[in-house]
Amino acid sequence: MSNEITDIATELQKYDEAFDFYMDRGQLPDSIPQGDLLGGVISQTVQDNPQLESQDPLWIEILKEELMGFIEAMLKLFQPIEENYRREKALITAFAAGETNWKRKLWGQVYRTIKFEYKPHEVNIDGYVEQMKNENLDDVFASMIKDWDKACDQRVERLKELTIRRNEKTWEHHVKEWGLADYEQRKKIERLVYSYPALAEIVRIMGREEPKRDDEMDDTIKRYLPLLPSPPKPAVEIDEVSNGNDATKKLQLFANKPKMESQMKVEQTKKKKPRLEKGPIIVSLDTSGSMDGNPIKLAKSLLMQLLRMAKKQKRKCYLITFSVRAKTLDLSRPGSWRKVSSFLDSTFTGGTDGEQMLNAALKMLQTSNFSMADVLIISDFYFSNPSKVTRDKMTKEQNKGTKFYGLNIDGSKNNYNDILDRIWKVQIRSSRSFG
Repeated sequence: MSNEITDIATELQKYDEAFDFYMDRGQLPDSIPQGDLLGGVISQTVQDNPQLESQDPLWIEILKEELMGFIEAMLKLFQPIEENYRREKALITAFAAGETNWKRKLWGQVYRTIKFEYKPHEVNIDGYVEQMKNENLDDVFASMIKDWDKACDQRVERLKELTIRRNEKTWEHHVKEWGLADYEQRKKIERLVYSYPALAEIVRIMGREEPKRDDEMDDTIKRYLPLLPSPPKPAVEIDEVSNGNDATKKLQLFANKPKMESQMKVEQTKKKKPRLEKGPIIVSLDTSGSMDGNPIKLAKSLLMQLLRMAKKQKRKCYLITFSVRAKTLDLSRPGSWRKVSSFLDSTFTGGTDGEQMLNAALKMLQTSNFSMADVLIISDFYFSNPSKVTRDKMTKEQNKGTKFYGLNIDGSKNNYNDILDRIWKVQIRSSRSFG
């Protein structure tokens, strides 16, 4: 079952990218074969909605999500069709490759399969039985197998197409019925987030929409000091700057440079290294009992806005919800975006284990997908400071370039001010509507 889920997720990712490609180029990418049924659904859907280009881009996001939901449902319905197809193709191969005695052994199964699954104009099994009385068996079998194999390929496509046709009207009705409500709900979230300057700033910084930042980084300077310069020319110092393990060696050339021996002196200095423009993000959401009510509603509104930004920018994203334990969702995996709503619905109660949450984030920072990610903790911060071991790990990641941010909602403690790179505090006004 896990392999089936993985296959669906991989296929869904392919169609997700194909939608974006079609919106940009007006055609499907080469990764979608000619005549692909679900690729056809994508192109037809876009063609049926020519007004998308002139509307709020949010409409495109909503349509894409609804379309990917439909495609995911179709991929699941296709699985038993494809499994039956593979079994039948295996029977065709076994029958075709077998000797006469093997064909006799399989004949009953072959006859029933063709008789039950195909009409006479597709594979006339009874006609072939009549031919066997008067013609060479090998020739009759070869002709029958050719027709059967072709009909099998056509049948799987026909069943898939029928599955799509049976379900697309229901899907179209759902989009028309819920599309506007979904749009209005998301616009409401957007307005709520941007009504708080702190939240708007978080989206901007996490989205790296502000001017490019430079962060200092230790670099190694290899300084070549001449020992025996030829007088009377002055000694010349040649510097080679090597960033970390960079093996590139650039020597400045001088027209009057004398012959000399040299020794290398290694020094440490501070050099500017630009931050990644659009890197991965890790968001930790406190779902403990103290966040119940408006705080968790505001926190989820910010989270949904951040996820919308990350998805639009095609950035890897990792979610952590935490209270008495941490729960995670890796959105860099194909198909994971469809799981966000159900993931966020499963909240917990009770106290808060911030240590477990921080270690979950630190663990992901060690992976290639989330190295130097920006980390945002959304909480009231009613939990203890990290242990020395955890704090040391955070410092190590900060030295690499990772930024740890925090949003303190209705919290009174400021114990993380000296631990995080930056922390914002928001007090929710009782008159604010969350819907």
